[in-house]
Amino acid sequence: MEHTQGEREGEEVNILKKLSLDDFMRLRKLVHRSARPLDFIRWNYLFENGSCEDFLSVLSSYQNEDGGFGYNIECNNWNPNSSPYTVCIALDYLDTAGDYDSSIKNKMVKGIIQYLASGAFMTENGWVGMQGIPSNNDFSHLPWFHYDPKKAAQADIGVTKRLSDFILKYADEGSDIYQKALFLQARYKPCGQILLNGFPDVDPASLVDPASSDNLDTVVDTLRNTHEIHIMPEKELKAWERKNPHPDGRRRRWGGAEQAIGNYYWGAHGITSNLDLLRKFDRLDFQMPIENLV
Repeated sequence: MEHTQGEREGEEVNILKKLSLDDFMRLRKLVHRSARPLDFIRWNYLFENGSCEDFLSVLSSYQNEDGGFGYNIECNNWNPNSSPYTVCIALDYLDTAGDYDSSIKNKMVKGIIQYLASGAFMTENGWVGMQGIPSNNDFSHLPWFHYDPKKAAQADIGVTKRLSDFILKYADEGSDIYQKALFLQARYKPCGQILLNGFPDVDPASLVDPASSDNLDTVVDTLRNTHEIHIMPEKELKAWERKNPHPDGRRRRWGGAEQAIGNYYWGAHGITSNLDLLRKFDRLDFQMPIENLV
């Protein structure tokens, strides 16, 4: 039975967009010249048959003695101190290792549980978010990390759900922190807010919803059109800072040298994370991993 032209056109509309190997090779060069070691070695592990043990070793260097994470693991927040939000960023990286088992991973997990059990930055209703950390103001950061006393008294739903899920997976069921996580998980279960790759309030279902502006076709298009890490020109940066004045006065700027570096880091991180999404949903037009690339 022959198909009509309209039916054939309809079939073409339903073809899923995929990223080509040529696009991958172009993005590979961009990541190689822009990524920090953490994202460079994550790229190698995900896409080029690199070592998970090496990846975890680099990730562990961001962990503090209290078990939390800091040291610019969030590319635009240079606070070295631990916080619930930066632990969430570390969990995104830790998820890259999947079920891989090693002493490095086990030590990191144990440290994270120790940090969360300490009650640091925890309210009765859960952990505070990225604006609830006073020491952020002592280091280079963008406006959405600037300390807000009101936010320091409020639980962040996305952060709390993310950390509670982790606790329920790894903590001792008889521990106080496990019981607290059970309570918090039940409390916020009806809320759709989550953290995904550092972005708050993301709905994962939108990725596969053709009607969503954040769907995977959009991710493919974004990567196809990514040829450089976008850095805001100085003229635009000054205009942006006039609209978003630093609370400490005109002599303080949001967009210093650290943030320029952070934007390169963030750009390479975003490319890697988006490619990993496409890999998971079979949106790459070639086979992984790729070996023996030059």
